[in-house]
Amino acid sequence: MENFNTKKLFLYLLTCSIGLSALMGIWAILSGEFGDTQGKILFTTLTVVGTSVLGLACGAFLESPRAVNLKIVPLIGIALATLCGLTCFWLIWGNSGSGGEGIFKLSLISFICAFSLAQLSLLSLARLAQRFRWSLAAAYIVIFALDLIICPIIAFELSGDDGLVLRLIGVLSVVAASLTVMIPIFHWLSRTEYIAHDTISTVRIDAQIAELRAKIAHLEKQRDEMNVAGERYNAP
Repeated sequence: MENFNTKKLFLYLLTCSIGLSALMGIWAILSGEFGDTQGKILFTTLTVVGTSVLGLACGAFLESPRAVNLKIVPLIGIALATLCGLTCFWLIWGNSGSGGEGIFKLSLISFICAFSLAQLSLLSLARLAQRFRWSLAAAYIVIFALDLIICPIIAFELSGDDGLVLRLIGVLSVVAASLTVMIPIFHWLSRTEYIAHDTISTVRIDAQIAELRAKIAHLEKQRDEMNVAGERYNAP
């Protein structure tokens, strides 16, 4: 059930949204009209596509065994992606004159946070050797730091006139982008270590299986000896 509610659900939504977007484009081309209603429907399907992509990224990590201690990351990511989608629907179809600015800020902030958590979810799927694990921790710190700087600026309309805040955002963005590229490379470089580890684990399992088979054979031999002894005792 969890598998259906996460990965498959967003995959179905993504497929349906792409199909609906294609039909809308064909309709607009053939009819020669692209009015307000067609635009709203198209933006709605694009919103569902974006929400589904973010949900798929989070769902992939949620279903992974590596998410045992970090399930909160993809769960919050899915919740924020859903919130972003709902607020976008309100902006597209609702009355933008009543609280539209607040809803827009909420939609933008939820999108930024959902994107960050989806990014971290995908990066967390990497199997890193001990010497490379610092990169994933650094990615969490840098990306969360970016969100903590950008979201208050959007929410409270803060401005950094001296340019220091913009420079800090730029530096953190470059570092986050670099780590996003480096972690998959570290994952590839770590493959030999994990192959060796898996091989050692397989050898240990085979040894345990052989030991258990020997014990079973010994117990079966004892059972047969006891049965033979019982038959001799009961013989007239």
